[in-house]
Amino acid sequence: MADTAQPAWDLDEGIRNAEQFFRTLPKLFPDATLFVAQGSSIVSGVAALYKQHAAPDHQRPPDLSLLVLTPRYLCAATPEFFLELARLAAKTPRDQILHHLYLYRGAHQLIDWHDAFANALVLSPDVPETTVAALATKFGVRYRRARAREGTS
Repeated sequence: MADTAQPAWDLDEGIRNAEQFFRTLPKLFPDATLFVAQGSSIVSGVAALYKQHAAPDHQRPPDLSLLVLTPRYLCAATPEFFLELARLAAKTPRDQILHHLYLYRGAHQLIDWHDAFANALVLSPDVPETTVAALATKFGVRYRRARAREGTS
């Protein structure tokens, strides 16, 4: 995430309903352009969806590492993609959908979620609090500004 004066937003762990989460993303982030899924246990049906909605190479954000240790899919963040992903999520275990999730608007990262559906979700500091609050409320989790790490500014 970009270095800004404000710390990033943290949503507490507890978001577990993948189907509802994927249905919610395009409503709260209509300007998102790129969805990145990464994981070593992604099942073939989900991988096929990711490939079907592959984003053009020029959409790869410069801060997204070329080095990956597990399969990674860059997808166009369209309402149709999220609807199809939500339908798959209704019948697919979360760990077979993805392990890490990133959402971008152009080159700007909006969401960084390592160990998705198991850990806290991190949102860009410039995501409006109304959006953060709506996401937190939808899933019954708390949110706050992240604490600055020691030794960082």
